[in-house]
Amino acid sequence: MSAPEPNVNIKVNIKLPNVHAHHGKKTQTQDKLSLQFNKDSKVQTVLDVLTVAKQTKFLTNIQLKHNDTILNDEQVLSELTTEKSIEKDIPVDIAVELKPYTYRESLRHAVVVRDLVGFSSETDDTLSEFAVSTGSKIESLNLKEIRQKDPEAEKKKEEAAAAKKAAAPGGSEEEKSGHFFDITDDEKEATAKMIREIFKSEKGSSIKQFFTTNPSLITPCVRSLNLSQYNPVPAFYKTKGHLLYLQVVTLEGESLHITGTPSGFYVNKSSNSKFDPSLKVKAEDDLDSKKHGHKHESHSGETTFYNLYDLLAAHSKNFTSHIEKMEAKLATLESAAYVKPQTAYLHKPWLISNVPSNSGDYSNLQQNYINNIVNLERNFNDEFQAIKDLPIVTIFSRIESERLLAKLIHEFSGAATEGAILIMQNSMVAMNPEANESEQIFLKDNIFYSYVTDIMGTYSDKGGDEAARVASNQDLLTISILNRINLKDVRYLLTTVVDFGGKRLLAQTPVPGLLGTMGSEVIKDETTGEETLKDMENDIIVSYGYDETTKERVHDTAFDNILGKEFAKVFHLKKADDKDVWFSSQSKGIVGTDKRHYILDLANTYPVDICFVREHYEGVDEESRYPHRQTLLRPELIEKWWNQKVDNEKDLSVTEAWEDGKFTYNVDAYQVDGVEDKTVDEISNFLNNEIINGLIENISEGNVTVPYSGSHLIDTLHLNGINVRYLGKIIEVAKAMLTEQEKKHDDRLKEIVESNSEYEAWEAAYLEKIQKMIKDRQEQINKYVQEGKEVPQELKEGLKLDESEVRKVTKSDPVLVGNDELLPVIGMAYMEIISRSMKHILRSYAKELPIPGISSMVAYFFNLLFGNNYNSSPKAEQIDDFYPVSDYKFSSVTREILLETIIKQAKLRFRIDITPEELEKYLSYKILMIKEICTKFGVQLINKNYFFTPEEFEEFKQAQDKKIRSKLIQPTATFAKDDMIIIPLVKTSKYNSILSEELWNQGTGLVAEEKTEQGLTLMAQSLAVLEDVKGVVHSEVASKYLSMATVHSRIGLLPEAIAFCRKACTIYERTDGFDSFESIRAMNNLALLELSNESPLNAASIYNRIIEISTIFDLEKFHHPITTTVFGNLEQLALGTANMKLTTEVLTHLAEIIVKLDGKDAVAYGFTESRLGNLCASNKEYQAALDHIVEAEKVFTKELGSNDHLTASAKKWINSLVNLMNDLRQQKMMQKSQNAADNSPVIQPGKKSHGKKQNVPDPKLAEKSVDELLDFIEGDEPKKSGKNAKGKKKNNKK
Repeated sequence: MSAPEPNVNIKVNIKLPNVHAHHGKKTQTQDKLSLQFNKDSKVQTVLDVLTVAKQTKFLTNIQLKHNDTILNDEQVLSELTTEKSIEKDIPVDIAVELKPYTYRESLRHAVVVRDLVGFSSETDDTLSEFAVSTGSKIESLNLKEIRQKDPEAEKKKEEAAAAKKAAAPGGSEEEKSGHFFDITDDEKEATAKMIREIFKSEKGSSIKQFFTTNPSLITPCVRSLNLSQYNPVPAFYKTKGHLLYLQVVTLEGESLHITGTPSGFYVNKSSNSKFDPSLKVKAEDDLDSKKHGHKHESHSGETTFYNLYDLLAAHSKNFTSHIEKMEAKLATLESAAYVKPQTAYLHKPWLISNVPSNSGDYSNLQQNYINNIVNLERNFNDEFQAIKDLPIVTIFSRIESERLLAKLIHEFSGAATEGAILIMQNSMVAMNPEANESEQIFLKDNIFYSYVTDIMGTYSDKGGDEAARVASNQDLLTISILNRINLKDVRYLLTTVVDFGGKRLLAQTPVPGLLGTMGSEVIKDETTGEETLKDMENDIIVSYGYDETTKERVHDTAFDNILGKEFAKVFHLKKADDKDVWFSSQSKGIVGTDKRHYILDLANTYPVDICFVREHYEGVDEESRYPHRQTLLRPELIEKWWNQKVDNEKDLSVTEAWEDGKFTYNVDAYQVDGVEDKTVDEISNFLNNEIINGLIENISEGNVTVPYSGSHLIDTLHLNGINVRYLGKIIEVAKAMLTEQEKKHDDRLKEIVESNSEYEAWEAAYLEKIQKMIKDRQEQINKYVQEGKEVPQELKEGLKLDESEVRKVTKSDPVLVGNDELLPVIGMAYMEIISRSMKHILRSYAKELPIPGISSMVAYFFNLLFGNNYNSSPKAEQIDDFYPVSDYKFSSVTREILLETIIKQAKLRFRIDITPEELEKYLSYKILMIKEICTKFGVQLINKNYFFTPEEFEEFKQAQDKKIRSKLIQPTATFAKDDMIIIPLVKTSKYNSILSEELWNQGTGLVAEEKTEQGLTLMAQSLAVLEDVKGVVHSEVASKYLSMATVHSRIGLLPEAIAFCRKACTIYERTDGFDSFESIRAMNNLALLELSNESPLNAASIYNRIIEISTIFDLEKFHHPITTTVFGNLEQLALGTANMKLTTEVLTHLAEIIVKLDGKDAVAYGFTESRLGNLCASNKEYQAALDHIVEAEKVFTKELGSNDHLTASAKKWINSLVNLMNDLRQQKMMQKSQNAADNSPVIQPGKKSHGKKQNVPDPKLAEKSVDELLDFIEGDEPKKSGKNAKGKKKNNKK
């Protein structure tokens, strides 16, 4: 992409109307807005801004004028001025003019006002009718304001620290102990309190409390606002200009009946029992107020209000105060916490706080009617294709096109889901009602629906319905790729897949003309004379590819040329010959009545995984083989393979390879008889031999994040181009790697044992040699002394040793076993296999059930799996009198049958043998397993106390108040059908902003080149474009914010990095859930940033949230490193607050966790004990320090060897501490003796003994190590002071 166009802005002065002028109310209002717009912006952009501006958001029926000329929405602002005026920054004057209301506009105004006054909660989205969303929880962390760095203060602080260090001979205390945070005592105390909360959270966290969410941030400012019962307007009043009637109940309880007219709205005289739409004058108003006890502001002379906001404000004092309170509350929050999503669905958690309340708002019932008036009937395909035809000449036209496409794709998905649920509920008439349910097709609002089954027999030789179901996902993948590129000549269909209660519906926009009829003709039977009516054949037929009618492949030159331009290059496709088609022989090309070229059935655009097929499908008996042959390779894998091929080719760029169509494959290879392609074999082998092993190796080496959950593992697999069917192989490879590492570790330990033995022998021999040399020298010295001769100089000097005989310490890396990395992978893979197997079982039993029966089935199966210790013989709950539960197969399933079926499904779909013991082990991780199953099948559980054993219920019962306890009824089973909601799972194509990606890539490239300021500017522009296209509330936007945080932290802009990261956390919580791996990852990053920014309380609060999640989902039992990582960081956090006692507690707990996971031989345990020893020594707790260092020395000796530098340091530490403690003990004894001598009678000293001095070895020497003996020989006996001990602690700190 070329450099971005210069951002030339135009100042626009917008004159606002006096909306109160026509009814005489005088208020102080702003009469003008001054805003900046890009010169290429359209008038519609100005209107969009006015819809959110505080002064104009309630004005929904306006037009803009310039020089008394009404502006068209599509006009460009630069057309309203001249280049010279732009250069001189002369503003453009625009006036807002109110328009008279029509019936449609007055309805639209009522809808907009409803949303603005709180009827549209932050938890509402298109799917709110079918599932419950929850908001963000980040505000419950009560994070303090981001700490800003003062450059001058930081500089002075550094200078003071340097001066302090220079003045202290042994280094400052801070340097010895670590960096201390510059925080208040109150924050230190609060941080310590929070860290101790983390200890409690790690021992046990309440799932019920954790998933309890706060009330909605946005609440209605009136009790109700809906169409009145007196609609439609009678004919008599229509001629008087009445458009509609509304009814509002204010917060004070007053019922207002309102008449809508072209000039606005007024309160009329109607009541619930009497219709009188005429104006209610002030005298009647006051009388009515006195009668009902209501008071409101006087509005003398007021008649008609142009907007409902002013009317409500005039009649309800609480309305205005509620609006102000709500706006003040929202002003304190990040906007991402409450704004509505534009192109994304909010997260639908598996555990919801409570049963959704129903306020009884009539407008909910009226919504469909209102939408049909306000939003005219749509033809999504026409809109989609028209947007793709828009001319793109500027950056702003690109942004507009992308925004419209993203919005349309999302709106289609929402509309398709509504229609699909109607079909599932048997509330839509099929186009072929006489057909079986699975064969029925539907058309509603220009959306075509069909059940995902193999109706046409396309997949009869590949697995039938199973293959068709998988193909619908693969079709969506291809469409998502097409959404990322801008193909003008090739058109495709908007597509959404909806899963609900075991059934799957495919929703698509139909090809123009394909479902239309050409009329009918009368056919007369010549024999009988009977006449029948027959539809004439449609002339919209398959022009290219597979024709299901003729069962043949057709070819069209024009179509072939169009697909050969870019489509074939994007997917790296090749043809067998000139008569072949570019895409799969099962795909279709159709020219619609709009003369556009459409491509359909794009599932097989990627090659088959032939290695998998040969091993698990072909030649395998039907009961054991994989359920289908539709085992295609993922697009991510194809790109990895293609890029590797290009990289391996000398002097070949990516652009050249793409343009020349290098490294291509035939998608029909091994799909059509006789068609083969060795490239397809190569790609399949690439997956099996390189990618899978490479990923597990990367995880083991810490290059890829260890998965927090099964869904995290699947996301990692997909990013690397690995299909879910390889979960069994993932376990196999991870186990093999773990076994290999264990063997290497065992072999290394054996080597170390031999090495230690050999080293000890050398040390003993060398020690003996040195002692002999010392003895010999002492004898020579004694001889000279006895003879009265001077001792020669060479005997006074140090012994001359052969350096080659001294073994210097080594520095070796331990041979580690990747338990922290590989065991979570294995565990999460098992969890994913079992939960996915359970999903397939639920789906198979749910197909025959009516919708009310699905929750009964889920509850029964959950009781079998997880509630067996509470009730070993649960019964399926009755559904309805019309649906006896005994009529359905699921009711006869036992726990044994269910477990056997899970094992069978695991073997069938993931090619792994799970033992009953392994299955029970992973089912024991109840909370995480229940979450995974709910998420995959579409279940939302009510957040309540679930009892998995009778003891749990009894404990709960005893904890209640005596009055409540007596009324408690013990549930018959753990789960009940009323504990859950069955929700739809919606899959739609993804849309990426191409412009945003281009700007982002340019920006990151400049940052890498150290052109930081330019790079950050482009990255910020990229983010702004993405927000414009997709809205703030979108997981892709959150991902970009997280990346921005990383970039800013690397260049030292910590406050900015924290702001970005906090916003990412907020968005992730709304789009993915606060217990999702995306949120955990973002939270972990945020905690590290807060810690780096010296905000320990914020960091501790975030770590508490992470530990709560880890505890609830038993991540420690999976050997996940998150707990040890958090406590490792808490050590630095506690140390930074200068709380040595707390730091010791943290490290002690960390050591306990490591021992619980890996035992006392783990190197990590040795390092932790070493740190504890250092800490205790600095606190002058010498005995405790000695105990910890002894533990560390044992680990280092065993895992690293006696001659390793860490082992040697530990030994020195031990000797130094022993000597220090002995000296302190001797000093204490001497002090006691001195004190006793001072208080005792004086004793005459005896004569000195002049006996001959014996040549005996110094007993102290025998206790010294080789290193200390060498020090002694060189005259460098270690000093035994506490100060020196601390110095050694500093030097040996690990």
